Amino acid sequence: MEEFEGIVGKSKKMQDIFKEITIPSKSESSILIEGESGTGKELVAKAIHRLSKRKDKPFVAVNCSAIPSELFEMSFLDMRKEPILEQTREI
Repeated sequence: MEEFEGIVGKSKKMQDIFKEITIPSKSESSILIEGESGTGKELVAKAIHRLSKRKDKPFVAVNCSAIPSELFEMSFLDMRKEPILEQTREI
């Protein structure tokens, strides 16, 4: 088994995911990781954090499903009236 920032996997798909993880780690933007329960979202988030310039700052995991949608939108999403450019990558 191969290990990458605490995530284990040697399949071609996992190697592709390991490469994809390095992309958002170079960004200053906040990111939202979505997926089914138990798919490793928090492991991916921690790996991105450890590879980022913010690695010396605290990492805070948020269970978004436990937060009412209105509070989530106000707290975590930019609620300005003008359109926001959005970039989405599926890995």
